[in-house]
Amino acid sequence: MPIDKEAVAATGAQASPAGLRNVHLITSGDTFKTLYWDRETAGMRPNLVFVDQTGAVVFESNEVGLKGDPLDPQRKLAIVWGDSVVFSSGRGWPCLLDRFAPGYQFLNGGLDGDLYPNILRRADALNRSHSVALNLLMLGWHPFVLPTKEPPPASRLGLWGNAPRRDGCASQGNRNLRSDLTAFLAGRTNVVVATMPTALNSRIIGRDLSSYIKGEDDETGFRFLGNVQYRLEYARLGYEHIVERNAITREVCAELGVRLIDLFALFDTENLDDFREHFIDVLHLRPRSYPLLVEIVYEHIGELLE
Repeated sequence: MPIDKEAVAATGAQASPAGLRNVHLITSGDTFKTLYWDRETAGMRPNLVFVDQTGAVVFESNEVGLKGDPLDPQRKLAIVWGDSVVFSSGRGWPCLLDRFAPGYQFLNGGLDGDLYPNILRRADALNRSHSVALNLLMLGWHPFVLPTKEPPPASRLGLWGNAPRRDGCASQGNRNLRSDLTAFLAGRTNVVVATMPTALNSRIIGRDLSSYIKGEDDETGFRFLGNVQYRLEYARLGYEHIVERNAITREVCAELGVRLIDLFALFDTENLDDFREHFIDVLHLRPRSYPLLVEIVYEHIGELLE
C-alpha cells in the first residue's frame, strides 16, 4: 500500500532514492510472500518496509530487491544467497555478519521456497549489474520432489511435487544440480558455498517423531515443515534428498577448488541430546542460534574479509 511521508516516518522507514517506500503489515502464510514476491523478476520487490502490529520495522528490502539496508557505497558488498533458511526471521542472520567485518555490507539474498536454479540466476544477475566482493551461496532445499503419483499435501513453501526418479540421483530435485552448480561456479573467484544443515540425522529418520512436534513458538516449539503434516516417509525422503544435495555440492566444490563451509556437518544433530536444539523445524534454525551460525560462518570466511 503506497503511503505518504508522515506514515513512512511513523514506522521509522525512510524514503528511497526512487521515491517513497511501500509499507506492509507483516502477515503469515501464503499472503506474506505475495506482498514481496515479484512474479516478473522471480525475486523480491525493491523498496519495501514490513512492520509489526506496533509499527516497529521487522525488515526492509532495498533498491536492488535484497533484504537489508540501502546499498552503502562506502563498504564492499557481500551477499548471502539462498531460500528461507537464509531469508530467516526478522532482518535475518546474514546482517549479523556486519559486526565482524566493518568494511563490508552483508545483505540477505534469501527467498522463501526459492528453487536452487532461481537462486543461481538471481546471484548471477546481481553480480553482472553490481560489484560484489563476496557471495555466500546456500543452495537451499528446493525443489524436493516426492516419488509418488498421489496428490502431495499443500505447502506454502512450494516444496513438494510429483515426478519419477531418474538420471542417477536418488532425489529428482537434484538431477541437474551438478551441471547447474558447475556452470555457475566456473571462473568465479568471489563465491563461498555452504552445505545445507538439517535437524534430521541417520539415527532418527527411521523413528516416529510425531511426539516431538509441538507448539508454534520459534524458541521452544518444533514443527515438521511449515504446514506440511509429519509423516515418517517424508522425513526419510527429505533426509536422503539433502544428504545427496550436500554430497554433490562438496564434490563440485572440491573439483573446482571452491571454498566450502560444511554446515551440514557442523550442525549435525546425531550426537545431541535433543535434535531440536538449534532447529525450529527440520530446515530452519532457531533465532537464538543465529549468533552461533554467524560465528561459524565468519570463522571460515574471515581471512577473505581482511
